[in-house]
Amino acid sequence: LEEEDDDDQDDDEASSAAGDVALELQRRALELIDAHATRAGVDYAALRTSPAMRAFAHQTARLAELPSIAALTDAQYINVYNAMVMHATVVLGAPHADASPAERAAFFSGATGAVYRVAGDTLSLDDIEHGILRRSRDARGFTADDPRRAKFVDSGDDDDDRGPFDNRIHFALNCGARSCPPVKMFRDATLDEDLDAAARAFLLDGENVVVGGGDDDPTVTLSRLFFWYAVDFVGEDLARGLSLEPHASAPESTRAVLAAVANLISGTPLSQRLHHLATHPQRTPRLEFAPYDWARNDAS
Repeated sequence: LEEEDDDDQDDDEASSAAGDVALELQRRALELIDAHATRAGVDYAALRTSPAMRAFAHQTARLAELPSIAALTDAQYINVYNAMVMHATVVLGAPHADASPAERAAFFSGATGAVYRVAGDTLSLDDIEHGILRRSRDARGFTADDPRRAKFVDSGDDDDDRGPFDNRIHFALNCGARSCPPVKMFRDATLDEDLDAAARAFLLDGENVVVGGGDDDPTVTLSRLFFWYAVDFVGEDLARGLSLEPHASAPESTRAVLAAVANLISGTPLSQRLHHLATHPQRTPRLEFAPYDWARNDAS
């Protein structure tokens, strides 16, 4: 019994230490984001010599002390992702606006060195976004034989330790491009409200959801995020019916994605308009996905 008590004490001390590392990281990320991120972008020029950047970088070294990559919450991983993009952009440089898909993939996969050591693992931006926050919903996540996968499973159960996958994370993550959602801070205690606010701000900004055309021939233009991550919003089967070719998406897929967007901004005039278009018995709106602006979100 004494050994079990000792083990329990060790577990409590490890948990407390992990909490201290995570809390301090959260504090440093908040200072960094508050000091250098606005709706207009990130002040990278000031970031290069920023005490807040140095303090955050120093704290990231302590991530290796965590007992497991599961020791950080989803809110903390969102903040780590956004700060890691800022950190990597300053130290390594980010892909330029005309970079090839392979060059962008190298940055986000960690091939260029954009990684953090967390517990016993090396995590890239792709690992955090697709493996952890998206719960390995596609090939960019943890593979089936990767032991990390079991720690971040989308059980769909609200009572699960991590909770079910939440597609609103797409409006919380900033990859450093102008078309990305702005960098904000996310907290454990208010994560649901924070994600709701982020989704509404992004979708109601007048650029990421645009309804045009007359009542007889309406066109809806959406952020390309809804095409790239369609499976997260409408499921795998309906996602297959979406197309980047103008007006080429299947009617049932178009209706489904419009309904998904409407639900994210419920209670607004735009939501009512989208619901009307998604359920109109006689016509399906034309659907387009706006080009993505990959220019760096530099507000220097």
